[in-house]
Amino acid sequence: MDNICIPMHLDAFALSPESCKGESKIAPYTQPNYTALRLDSHLIQHDVLDHVTFHYSEPVDINPRLADLGSSPVKLKQNRMGIHLHWSLPRFYRSSKASASSTAPQGSGQDPSNPVFQRIPNRWLVTRHLNLNTAQPPNILKEYQSWIIESDVVRKITEIPDDVDLESDVTPFVSYSGDAGDLNALKNQTEIFLGQRFDLPGWKEDTSRNHMKLTVMNSSNPLFPDYALHNTNVLSMIDNFAYPDPKPKNPNNISYLTYAQASYYVIGWHSDVADDPLTMNLQQPLSERLSGLFLQLPDTPVSDGKAEDTGTAKDSTRCLSYGAVYNVKYDHGKKPLSLADEAAKKFTADTKMEPLSVGTTALDAILTFLEAHKKNTDSFFGEDTTSVANDLLSIATLLYATADEYDARVQAQDLIAQQNFAKANGGTQWSFNGRAQAGGAPPTPSAAESAAIRTLNEAQSKLDLTLRQLSSIRWELFAEWWKYVSEYIKDGDVRARQQYYATKIGPLKDKIDKLVVLRDAQNDARDKSKASVTCKQSNNAPYYIRTDPTISVAGLDSGWPEDFTDRLTVSFDKQMSDDLHAADTILGASNPLPTGFDGHGLQDTVKRILAACLKHSDTNNMSMTTGFQAWGDRNPFIPLFIEWESIYYHVDFSKWNVDVRPSPVGHPSKQVRYGINVDLSQDTSSREDARVLSGRVLVLPQPVFNLEAIVLQVLDNAPPDMKLTPEQILDVKNNIRKMKFISAPLSGLTNHLLTRCEGAHVKPSVRSQGQTLVPLKAASDGLKLALIDPNTIELMEGETALTPYGNLLDFGKEGYPGIPFKGVTHGQMFFTKLNIIDKFGQAVCLPPPKPRLRHETGPPTSDIYPCLSDYLAPDVFNGKQNTVYPSGPPPNPEEWPLCQYMQLSPSINQDARINAAFLVRDPQNNDGFSAWREASDYEQPIFGWIIINYADYGLQFFLPDGSFYREIRMGGVHGVDISAKWIPFDPPKGGTPGQINMQLDNLINLFAAADDPNNTANVDYLQSFFDMINGAIQEMPYPPSEYSGFANAIVGKPLALVNVGWSIELSQPAIKPQNTYGNQPANPQAELENYKFPLKIGDNKRVFDGVVGYYVTQNSSDANPTDWSKLFTYFAPKVALDKFQPIAPATFPRVSPYWLDPLQTPDVTAATAARYLITTMLVDPYTAVHAYSPILPTKALQLPAWSVQTAFDKMSAFFRLGPSLLATDVPPTLELAAAADVAIRLPISGRKGLWNWLQPYAQPGPDAPPRFASLPVEEDMGKVHWAPAPYTFVEGYLQLAQRLAKKDVQV
Repeated sequence: MDNICIPMHLDAFALSPESCKGESKIAPYTQPNYTALRLDSHLIQHDVLDHVTFHYSEPVDINPRLADLGSSPVKLKQNRMGIHLHWSLPRFYRSSKASASSTAPQGSGQDPSNPVFQRIPNRWLVTRHLNLNTAQPPNILKEYQSWIIESDVVRKITEIPDDVDLESDVTPFVSYSGDAGDLNALKNQTEIFLGQRFDLPGWKEDTSRNHMKLTVMNSSNPLFPDYALHNTNVLSMIDNFAYPDPKPKNPNNISYLTYAQASYYVIGWHSDVADDPLTMNLQQPLSERLSGLFLQLPDTPVSDGKAEDTGTAKDSTRCLSYGAVYNVKYDHGKKPLSLADEAAKKFTADTKMEPLSVGTTALDAILTFLEAHKKNTDSFFGEDTTSVANDLLSIATLLYATADEYDARVQAQDLIAQQNFAKANGGTQWSFNGRAQAGGAPPTPSAAESAAIRTLNEAQSKLDLTLRQLSSIRWELFAEWWKYVSEYIKDGDVRARQQYYATKIGPLKDKIDKLVVLRDAQNDARDKSKASVTCKQSNNAPYYIRTDPTISVAGLDSGWPEDFTDRLTVSFDKQMSDDLHAADTILGASNPLPTGFDGHGLQDTVKRILAACLKHSDTNNMSMTTGFQAWGDRNPFIPLFIEWESIYYHVDFSKWNVDVRPSPVGHPSKQVRYGINVDLSQDTSSREDARVLSGRVLVLPQPVFNLEAIVLQVLDNAPPDMKLTPEQILDVKNNIRKMKFISAPLSGLTNHLLTRCEGAHVKPSVRSQGQTLVPLKAASDGLKLALIDPNTIELMEGETALTPYGNLLDFGKEGYPGIPFKGVTHGQMFFTKLNIIDKFGQAVCLPPPKPRLRHETGPPTSDIYPCLSDYLAPDVFNGKQNTVYPSGPPPNPEEWPLCQYMQLSPSINQDARINAAFLVRDPQNNDGFSAWREASDYEQPIFGWIIINYADYGLQFFLPDGSFYREIRMGGVHGVDISAKWIPFDPPKGGTPGQINMQLDNLINLFAAADDPNNTANVDYLQSFFDMINGAIQEMPYPPSEYSGFANAIVGKPLALVNVGWSIELSQPAIKPQNTYGNQPANPQAELENYKFPLKIGDNKRVFDGVVGYYVTQNSSDANPTDWSKLFTYFAPKVALDKFQPIAPATFPRVSPYWLDPLQTPDVTAATAARYLITTMLVDPYTAVHAYSPILPTKALQLPAWSVQTAFDKMSAFFRLGPSLLATDVPPTLELAAAADVAIRLPISGRKGLWNWLQPYAQPGPDAPPRFASLPVEEDMGKVHWAPAPYTFVEGYLQLAQRLAKKDVQV
């Protein structure tokens, strides 16, 4: 079978002494410091990668990358100048796969769930095609010169010749030998280097060289695959145009061209056939194997049209990656046009607002920039982009919403706010899985099945809690190990410090042991309960944590090929070229490349690729695509990572308050937001708690690609009333890719506030690909602490990603009197440094690097003014932006706010969630009640229904199942008339039903207080209750069409009475401070639980919310726990009453976060219910209720459809009627009425059987209520005249006997 040729992107950068001039900077070499992997307090670091320093980047003679600073006078390092090449590996080499379905034998050390990365090509042919007419000096170098790069060569420093440049000729690397018991495994890492380049003539494979199996994840350096300064002669190369020059002035007998123009071709393959991905999974046809690698076959078949080339063949074949870049120019005395300089110029003082935005997500940051710069978009993206930007802004909320109405857009703003949070697994729950009838209530389990489900969920809840706490405690154990090995301990303090750490490590190990026992017990209990009942599994609501802000820079290519996320089209080698001789002048007669290698003919494939490279030498393709491209007479700027630094000011929580605030940037909808209630610029105390934060983030390709995908999806599925014309839609589609952005989250911000560090660091255990974790003997032996042994290391498992601060920073109590640890963020922050660095070390530096003053003489500033998103912009206070130091001009409604400071409103810095559940309680034998508990899936959560009967101007109350209970009407002697229970129906047979809730009776009693003989207060209360419901119904969405078929639809809209519990739950115990120096909170758990966060329940401005009003109920087993004295509602009554309280910030309920310790909580289910703040609510049964919080995503809760439908099916619609004059009398007694087949005639439309007349009959006894007989009604629309006397006046109830349909009424 023909070999497969995979295109890849090849970049070229011309570096000369003149490159240090200009707006952009050239980064010195900053190599990974693998010395920091040693367990030596003087050497160990939280991150082996230091930030790049640019203070010595210019002029050229002080830049250590280009100048030998040790020479006098300073000499330039000519060997580092020339053309720097870097090739981007195709996506499948960067993606992992896990064989989670397979199992590993016990004790084998294999872990099938561990991600496995594809080994990358380890042989690279690099060919330079020199334009001989351009070379200066001329006639020295050949037209073609080729090298072989062995990417996987591993050498110790003692094996490397002295003339090898350890920064630019080899790559520092981490090489694990596979022996976890090697005590020198960590010490040896500073002496390992990777990669070696050979001239092609004379090269051959040599098994005596030490090689390693190489993947993109072998290194502990995340920049390794793409940062040319960190992968020289592995995935990049420097062509310095060196040539032998024996002149005396050259002590090394080497000189370099001063000017040249050349093209470069790079081809890579696997030296070991077993590493080639197309030699694996041969049970799959070729097309499927390629698809699994994000590749696809070409549409055009090869010339001979063999069936094997259609992708159906299952034979083994080989893959080769290739790339080419043409007409690259190098001029030692002149700097080429630089895209980095062009990018840097956009950040000069002439720019009023930087092409920089900060949002909660990449999409938020991008849309923020477009909105802030909608008048001058062309200056950043080029011509014809302003219209595209405005078109995008016009559909911005459609990127989240599915309709273009106001309510959908408001809902979209809420959805946008929810994108500010990252999700974490919320655990599992189980429910009964019996069969249910269509439209009916869920199947009800038996008592034994109910008990099994409760036991199952209890075991699962405790298991989830245990697993989350285990993760937390394992990391704390690692943190203590780290702090011990990184702390400098004086000889005289050794014993004391060992005892200190023993008191920390011992209890942690004990707790892990207890949690493991509990985990196993709950696993067994869960499995046992699961086997005893038919059940199904589902996910609990996730936990959330607010994401770190995302920074976005406009006008820059992402640096990734435009087709990086596409499925790349590959070629069969015969499609590349038929010419096998064009490459002979390149490879030479003694071609050392593999030929007939394992029957796959790599040499011929290389020849065909080289011939294709020569053929495309006239290409003018300058786009960021894979394959062949022109250099374009300019150095590219390919941003790879961003290093940032900021100052964070912690603003005391007492200075924040919650309100329904307008957007600080002018968006139309208001939201529940935190704001600062004092003038910060006049409050110097807010400046005292300041911390310097920093981080490094990779620039990934997804943000811009996601923007394009989302926009195209919206345009292709646009709502009918979308305001864009077909021409505008076409304009957006054609120009969306002109909107160039790079985006990256400010990762590390929250972790710094938690006194934790992100970075590549030493870990006490090691994992080979596909294997389990193994403790390093060097991580425990020699530490002189008995409690740290290999078993201790094993207890940490994989919870070692973050390091504790330990002694990283000296938070001296005099210099820093506050507490560095921030369990809850609430403050403001501004950038002091922002360096955008590309793959070749070019950088845009904000502000320009300069030495810092030892003592600042004024307010700190960096003059970086990003466009701040709606959620990060400071509040406006007294007509100015409310910031720690004055910043920016006063807000102008016509312009985007200009401000250095971003506002980080309060948020919990660990995973948490708002819990919401319908609650019920069970009556006890002693007339008391059980504690509140969550209603199960098969329990009715509604304890009553209220319907406004407009015909009678009254309220009708129904039981949960739809049975009528009682009616209250306006009117009567005292203004309020309360009917007896059940009237006009008979009481239920068998006595009072158990479903009658005391809360329902207590609510009804509010309208007829015994101590008010005139009932005047109750008249007002009932009228206000009417007004509240009427106001709410006007704001609610229309009920679904099926509601019109229910009988009660002709009377009024039913509202449900429910008890809802709200709480804020932490996923793990409160995070603990990890700073060795400085102050610490006395009890982090208690301090976090002392925070009280407001919840706004419902919203009258959002029609998708169903809250009418609520009372507050105590979470206790008291008989009457509800406070009926205050009804909180958005719908103010016409008559002002103290009993009606507006839902406003002052009345928002406050909730404190909590966490349950599985070791201390016998009944997790009951303990969870005991933490609820309970509201007794009147709600729209068809619409979800919501809790709005500024610290967590909105929480919605919806009544199950069956609970509404089953009640409505039984619910009867009736109203009082009379007195009515009848031509015929009704039966004189109840008994005769029950036996007689008599219908009464009424002037009401409807066929016979549609209506019933409920006729009252007095019963013996002074207090006996009447009973009602149900008589059929016939339609009498005046067709019968002058019926014989006597006539009879009757008064009773007219009842709709069945669902109302069109056929029932004559129009």
